[in-house]
Amino acid sequence: MSWKSKNVVTFSQFLLRSKTLKLYRDILRTIKRIPNKEHQGELKKMVREDFEQNRQQTDEEIIKFHLTRGRTFHEELITALSLVN
Repeated sequence: MSWKSKNVVTFSQFLLRSKTLKLYRDILRTIKRIPNKEHQGELKKMVREDFEQNRQQTDEEIIKFHLTRGRTFHEELITALSLVN
């Protein structure tokens, strides 16, 4: 097997993947702060499905769009939790 047949990841793709995984972990940590366990489960499922649905995305502009959308969701979730507490 030659090295050309392997999937080569560019540095920018590596950085986007790292940012995506960090956002996913941050969202899951924030979801743990929700008092209602049923709501936690529903949100975790929704977030996981959304990330899985876009897992094979390779277009960097689309990935950046989804990262921005995810960050906005995360910020809104944090704001909602701070209003509850």
